[in-house]
Amino acid sequence: MPSAAAPGEAPAAEATDAPKEEKKPRFTAQVETTGPCTRLIKIEVEQERVKEEVDKSYGELRKTVVLRGFRPGHVPRHVLERRFSKEVTESVRQSLVDECLEQAVKDHSLRLALPASVDYAAITLDPDKPLSFEAKLEVFPEFTIDNYKGLAVERPAVEVTEADVAQALTALRARHGSYQKVQEGAVQKGDVPVCHAIALVDGQEAWRENELPILFEDETVGDIPVPGIEAALVGAAVGDTKTFVLRLPDDFRVEALRGKDVTLEVTIDELRRVAMPEATDDWARSLHFDDLDDLRAELRSSLRRRREQEADEALHDRIADKLLELTDFDVPEGLVHRLVARAKDQQRMALLYRGVPREEIDKAIALQEKRTREASVRQCKLYFIYEKIAEAEKLFVTEDEVTQRIEAIALNYRRRPNEVKAELEAEGRLGALRQQMREEKVREFLVKHAVVTQATRAAAAAEPPTGAKPEGPAS
Repeated sequence: MPSAAAPGEAPAAEATDAPKEEKKPRFTAQVETTGPCTRLIKIEVEQERVKEEVDKSYGELRKTVVLRGFRPGHVPRHVLERRFSKEVTESVRQSLVDECLEQAVKDHSLRLALPASVDYAAITLDPDKPLSFEAKLEVFPEFTIDNYKGLAVERPAVEVTEADVAQALTALRARHGSYQKVQEGAVQKGDVPVCHAIALVDGQEAWRENELPILFEDETVGDIPVPGIEAALVGAAVGDTKTFVLRLPDDFRVEALRGKDVTLEVTIDELRRVAMPEATDDWARSLHFDDLDDLRAELRSSLRRRREQEADEALHDRIADKLLELTDFDVPEGLVHRLVARAKDQQRMALLYRGVPREEIDKAIALQEKRTREASVRQCKLYFIYEKIAEAEKLFVTEDEVTQRIEAIALNYRRRPNEVKAELEAEGRLGALRQQMREEKVREFLVKHAVVTQATRAAAAAEPPTGAKPEGPAS
């Protein structure tokens, strides 16, 4: 493809990587458009600059290296070259490539969506020759979006019924209940069976333990994940044995069995069932409410707050759908690939946890391939659209706002704000926090300038559930 200038850039030209008064040798950079969001940049660093950096590197090395038979600072250059030529070459190559590439990207007004792809091992550095290399870039897409103000959207109706409050009250009573031994009857959902378990390897007993609780919510027998344990045991009775084929966790207490495939025999020895407190005024007062009506009122308010939040999320999702209808553009394939790979990893881990046979996992993921890619493309497009609107409307996140958000996070976890900030910086997540906060501002701006109507209760009951909130690409 013939050479072409990237969006907003001047034709390929020389760019300096140091102040002019130092008169350092220059490099040339040429940019080729290889796709809607891809560029190929070719850079050549003049030989004089390469030699200068190599000489400088050996000069600094001479000041610090200690070799037997030579005074500090007086090791001959040929000795340094014989001992350290590989290290010096790799260091100079890395620094020159990174420095010149960064400057060339800046000079050509390229906005990268992902870090540049450079094959350092394929680049040859010779002090007597110019340094030439190429880099593949994925850049922000070119598109326009107008009319994003005044979008007509409907917000779902919010309703909390007496049945909802009753269900919430029952769940609260269960959380405050106590488990009691059940003499007769079958296992029910919510019970906690107590068992003894035997792990068999090739038909031989390899491990046994008694008095292990079975937690249906966590799908565990003791601390062993057993996917499908609830479905297998509901309806069973004390004395029944169920068999599971599974892989023991990598941190299993018996080192020799870690990660091993075993047959696990689980026998119910005892059944415990939660005994819930009666819903009375006295019980409500024990939870620091005035009476049972006061407790019901708080449950109703809590349910309403949660459903208001869900309605707000649904509103944001509908605005996002409208935005996607206003424009269409290609997104960086490398970014989509990363999001798809991350989604597949999450799907794989979920299927493994559920006990799906390994030979079936790839088939299940393949069936979701198209949907996974579509969701990833949607995430990418919304990210770029939000960035475009933020720039157009000058929506920025200040350092004071970041500080306030970090303080709020610290308060939630009862930690010091400086510790939370240091952790975010160390993990490279501070940029992601700023991006999230900026996206929140854009979403709030769009709602503020939208034409929002409230759905009726009948319409709310008929509409399907909304999708999950899209995420912006990781920083």
